[in-house]
Amino acid sequence: MIKTVAELLQSFMQEESKKLSEYELKHGPTIGDMYEGLSTELLNRSIPHQLNLQLVDGFITDGADFLSGQIDCMLVRGEGEQIPYTKSFKWHVKDVLAVFEVKKNLYSADLINSFEKLKQASEGYCKYLFEGEHSDNKFVDLSPSYQTFSQLTGIKSPPYHEREILSKENELIYTTVFMEQLMPVKIVIGYDGFASEYRLREGLVNFIEAQGAGSGYGIPSFPQLIICGEYSLVKAAGLPYTIPMRDGYWDFLLSSKANPVLLMLEFIWTKLSLEFDVGLPWGDDIEMEGLNEFLRAKPIVTEEQGGWMFKYDKLSKATLEQRSSVIEWHPVEVDTTMFVIFQHLTQGEVSVKDPDFIKFVTADSDNVEEFIEKMTSTNYVAFGSDTLSLTTKKLVIATLPDGRFVVAENNSGRFEQWLGKHFPKI
Repeated sequence: MIKTVAELLQSFMQEESKKLSEYELKHGPTIGDMYEGLSTELLNRSIPHQLNLQLVDGFITDGADFLSGQIDCMLVRGEGEQIPYTKSFKWHVKDVLAVFEVKKNLYSADLINSFEKLKQASEGYCKYLFEGEHSDNKFVDLSPSYQTFSQLTGIKSPPYHEREILSKENELIYTTVFMEQLMPVKIVIGYDGFASEYRLREGLVNFIEAQGAGSGYGIPSFPQLIICGEYSLVKAAGLPYTIPMRDGYWDFLLSSKANPVLLMLEFIWTKLSLEFDVGLPWGDDIEMEGLNEFLRAKPIVTEEQGGWMFKYDKLSKATLEQRSSVIEWHPVEVDTTMFVIFQHLTQGEVSVKDPDFIKFVTADSDNVEEFIEKMTSTNYVAFGSDTLSLTTKKLVIATLPDGRFVVAENNSGRFEQWLGKHFPKI
């Protein structure tokens, strides 16, 4: 369903933006207003009306002395303060769900400007969270962040008040994951600009390199989504996209030429589903967005401070053009030993110190550590306190008609659809 909605909205966006580009007008601010108006209409069509949310422009405040620059568009709840004799508002950051920066053309200068403006939403939320007053005593479900951390690192997530048991590097990842859940979603919408996925990637890399080390551009500073025409930069910090770490690095930013409206809906609907505990028409499509490796980050912690070391996975323009905008989802294939342990995990945690466990898994693996790594690499298992545990609540384990063993998360019924496509006679 989400794919159908996205395709309809993309058609609307393309048709209306074409009309705007053909409209004869040379007044820059008014042209900007036209594209902001189109973006607001697009967002209005994508947000469930029963949630009583608003789309406004204006400024973000922390309720104290922080005030952002002017934001093109904000998705908000509750009540804000209308600025006298204008249509703009000041809105408390705790009630800002998403912020949008809209550009007719997105080139290097526009990309930098958008990055800086949206970064203020993160800064304002951090100031409110750690220094502001919290009088509403709102309960926040942190389980999505626990799951993201475990899937990202393969480490069983401790409760928030016990996070100090982690290494300093993993604690930095842990804290960042939680901030990603709590902060407003940040999205840049550019209708035109960089002519290719490759150029968009290079534009952002050049900007980051120009900032130099220690410039304060950590993972939370990055927007969740940067759209430039038909190309996008996509944040993979959980909710909804997570990729397991590799070689000690976090693939936190990817690039894509998938439907940009679909990507935007994924982020916005995920935020709404968490904030309001509502069911949205996700669907069970086995076709997924094609995401290309782009920026990785490694946590670096010294006695004085913590930060990130970035690594650019440079792909040629030809390579990017050859890659598909969509890929097919599939379950994870496992061997017999892993399959048996997965069966046990559906009943509860498994101790790696149990003599029977050690005897069983070392029959096929060189050692227990090697087997643990194989299990956590599936993204469905985390390890901690000498136990293996699942990172998902709806795991399916199955033997396929061709004899292979597979495991998969099946929250949306995606596994059944995949099975019906590849084994239709079952």
